Amino acid sequence: MTIKDGKAEFVPTHDLPIRNFPHKGEDLTGCIEIFELPKKDKNGRINGHRYIAGTDPVDDDSMSTDLSLQSTFIYDTWTEEIVAEYTGRPPMADDYYEQIRLLLLYYNAVNNYENNKKGLYGYFVRKNSTFLLADNLEFLKDKDLIRGTKIGNQVKGYTATTAINNYALRLIRKWLLETVTIVKQEGEEVITIEVPRLYTLKSRALIQELIQWTKEGNFDRVSAFGALMLIREDRLILYQGDLTKSRDNQLNDVNYLGNDDFFKLNYKE
Repeated sequence: MTIKDGKAEFVPTHDLPIRNFPHKGEDLTGCIEIFELPKKDKNGRINGHRYIAGTDPVDDDSMSTDLSLQSTFIYDTWTEEIVAEYTGRPPMADDYYEQIRLLLLYYNAVNNYENNKKGLYGYFVRKNSTFLLADNLEFLKDKDLIRGTKIGNQVKGYTATTAINNYALRLIRKWLLETVTIVKQEGEEVITIEVPRLYTLKSRALIQELIQWTKEGNFDRVSAFGALMLIREDRLILYQGDLTKSRDNQLNDVNYLGNDDFFKLNYKE
């Protein structure tokens, strides 16, 4: 990802994503993998409520092949599909944070992340981009999994406690087992079948992590997927179970930050 004419732009490269788990012995730099480009309206805008993200971050700079990866998924709430992934461990943590920042801008997405690690928030503060980070999820407060309003970077993201992680795992399981309709062409006949959502996953390494998951292991994509499912659940509650209700909520919303005169004057449409 790069910035061109004041906008985030996806630049194809020859870099390879990490598609296997476990990853030990591989080049861990990784790269952004786009499964589906962001959808825009007739004015070239992306609805600010359509895309959400989940991130499992790290803080330290290292290229050791036995360390955790950073992982992020971008999710389309209208189609209920993962549309982009970046899992990797560049030499500098800030290199990953910058690519994720640009990816969020590219999809106009808000990111829910584990705030146990402080580096991601600090980087987004330096880049004046904390508006891309999700506030503490209200439904977690309602469930008493987080308590009250905190200060500093604790107002963004969530603390990955055992209770919250277990809840996120239950949400992952629920999502994977939900059925969706698939349309298939067999010869001249078009048929529809019902399959669990797990058959729609495009990330092979995520599938491998889900299969091999244990509570004692280190499963970065599963953690990022859990962060994603938490913010999805928050949106489901907000839109009363229908995520597509968000379609008309952005451009006519005077409180939406993207409609502020500062952005209209300094960034091209």
